[in-house]
Amino acid sequence: MTTHRAPSTGPGAPVPGRVGAAEGLKPIWVEHPDLEAMGRRGFRRFQGVFGREPEGIWMSPGRANLNGEHIDFLGGRCLPMALPYGTLVAAAPRTDGLLRMRTLEPSLDAGIVEVEVAGIGPGRPEGWTGYVAGALWALHIAAQDHPELAIPENFGADLLIRSTLPMGGGLSSSAALECAAILAFVGMALGRTDLDDGTRAVLARACMMAEVEVVGAATGGLDQTASLRSRPEHILSLDCRDFSIEHYPAAPLLEGHRLVGVDTNTPHWLGGDEFSSRRKDAEAAARFLGAERLRDLLPEAPGQADVDAVLARWDELAPSASRLEGHDPGDARRRLRHALTEMLRSERIDALLRHGADPSMAGGAPGELGRILSEGHASMRDDAEASFATADLIVAIALRRGATGARLIGGGFGGSVLALLPELRVDSIVEHIDREVLAAGLPRPRFLCIEPSSSGRQLCRECV
Repeated sequence: MTTHRAPSTGPGAPVPGRVGAAEGLKPIWVEHPDLEAMGRRGFRRFQGVFGREPEGIWMSPGRANLNGEHIDFLGGRCLPMALPYGTLVAAAPRTDGLLRMRTLEPSLDAGIVEVEVAGIGPGRPEGWTGYVAGALWALHIAAQDHPELAIPENFGADLLIRSTLPMGGGLSSSAALECAAILAFVGMALGRTDLDDGTRAVLARACMMAEVEVVGAATGGLDQTASLRSRPEHILSLDCRDFSIEHYPAAPLLEGHRLVGVDTNTPHWLGGDEFSSRRKDAEAAARFLGAERLRDLLPEAPGQADVDAVLARWDELAPSASRLEGHDPGDARRRLRHALTEMLRSERIDALLRHGADPSMAGGAPGELGRILSEGHASMRDDAEASFATADLIVAIALRRGATGARLIGGGFGGSVLALLPELRVDSIVEHIDREVLAAGLPRPRFLCIEPSSSGRQLCRECV
């Protein structure tokens, strides 16, 4: 693997490579994958594992989110982008109703795992294979309303899986796996590779259903939409009330800055009780206030006064909080405050993307984005109560050393930090984070150069 230092200047600077721990205290950068080379290697590896050639190789990316954590399932707006890192699936079709899967992730690789398609359903199969099998199960259900996506009942596949995303890093490795798998199924069974946005929206919803119903994770569709509907060099503005989207160029928002992801090496999993309890608290708060979706409590273009009014109404009604279905009123209020303020932060970023920065904003658009990122982290820490000590430390170090803003991204309880860094200070800030985290006796972080990238697609058919 090529090694070199992180870029110091400009969009034309080289993508950072990975520097090993054996070289001292140089930070560890995860290089952008060479997808063409990986495709060729995957083609040959598939032949070695399954004894035949794959029909093709598909890739779908992970995502980073400028804002919008814990609100996709509440109808809020989210501001994600696809990453250059993702999951690759080499696949060939079968006609015997079997899925035969192998992952090359060392911690999960147990050889070929077989799943009967007829046995897939809620809670079945368990583990990582549920993301792949669930995508096929959900595709069959989606075809009931979209017959153009109908595939044979006896359709199966051999699949070989390789990810370039940190597992449990809060960068949507699970959604990338679901989306790469469903693209492979559609490509093999229907011969469809050039998919319009309407079809991609249907597939994203199917992948969301797979994760909710088969895996049991309380996802709201943000991750799958970002993986399947993003554009390179653009931020996706996603309205989760109806999953309508707009694409906005990222460059004006990031002028003179780079986005750097910091993988804390503290894995998370959204199928755990912590994440689902936050969702249940927020949904109970919405019902208590008479709303089907929490976003419906705010006007179309909300301001801080609208958020304050909802919280004041909550406080007025709090004496009757026994109607909270067993949820602690204090917890529910904090989840309510996080969701409402996160929705407001999303609308502020959307306005920046639409109209640019107001001349009165200190630091222009990047300065305002940095403030929003840091406010979002405080909310994830104090109100969503989804942050953790390593993320809090990394955010504090980054801000103290000159970051324009930083926040925890993903569902929390582990995962990654997203930092907005001035281009000329990337090296210095990253080195300080690396040294100070190590000095605190915490797991060594890895750094990722975050650039808005392409959505899921077929990489190659022949791959030679």
